[in-house]
Amino acid sequence: MKKAGGVLLALLAGCAPRLFVKPPGDPAAGVEVRWWGHSCFSFTDSAGRTFLIDPFDDSVDYPAPAVRPDALLVTHAHFDHAGFPGAAPEPLLKPPVRESAGDGDDRPAGGSPRRPAPPRWPYAIVRSTGTHTAAGVEVVGVSADHDDAGGRRHGFTAVYVWDMGGLRFAHLGDIGQTSLRPDQKAALAGVDVLFVPVGGKTTVDAAGAWVLIKEIAPRAVVPMHYGTARVRFFEFDPINVFLRDAPNVRWLEGDAFRLRRDDLTTGPAVLVPAPPGTVQKEIP
Repeated sequence: MKKAGGVLLALLAGCAPRLFVKPPGDPAAGVEVRWWGHSCFSFTDSAGRTFLIDPFDDSVDYPAPAVRPDALLVTHAHFDHAGFPGAAPEPLLKPPVRESAGDGDDRPAGGSPRRPAPPRWPYAIVRSTGTHTAAGVEVVGVSADHDDAGGRRHGFTAVYVWDMGGLRFAHLGDIGQTSLRPDQKAALAGVDVLFVPVGGKTTVDAAGAWVLIKEIAPRAVVPMHYGTARVRFFEFDPINVFLRDAPNVRWLEGDAFRLRRDDLTTGPAVLVPAPPGTVQKEIP
């Protein structure tokens, strides 16, 4: 990772795997959410526990996420969702392989060739479906189609649901289906804040996103995975296409915002963070 390398290595250098679990976050304090661009967000509760989900690689023209997470969640191993050390099944930052002197056969007496030990990242990693415990938080992952053809075009993505700081979050990854299956409905029951792709092309488009929103019925929606000046590789639809049908839009001044359960209304407010590193005013 070219842009990310210096920042990430500085963050990770000398880190040992964390062996302790932070206490639960205070619901009164809520959760600070930060949009790093595309589908990448970080979540930090009052205990200082930080989740990072779907970080992109350096082919996506946003600055690399400068965050040291307690848990890394990856919905699928595409370049725009798995660009962080340990995010892909084959680590993007591979440990050096020691070259042996002599005949090149580095094997112990009577044994097989030695292989480098797998890296131990200083955070929990969730990159599959099922029920996981990450940094003391239960994360439920269910499979979803990455397209509207049963996964035949783009494969599959995980959908993650977890509770943090008194809120239930759901990140739909690159979901491309608009009709939820029973297992997906069960996992998504009671979601407070929904992160949903809206740009189409390889995921649901604006209309499909609204179908999912109405079925899941969250209290707040954060759109993601849409076209911007920095995301042009698939010519995704821009955010205004999705917002045409949005009854309650809140343009956020910055890329970071705090969510508290008591501050959320019963209807789905659409929260639109500013592009990373900028300040925005309301856009008509």
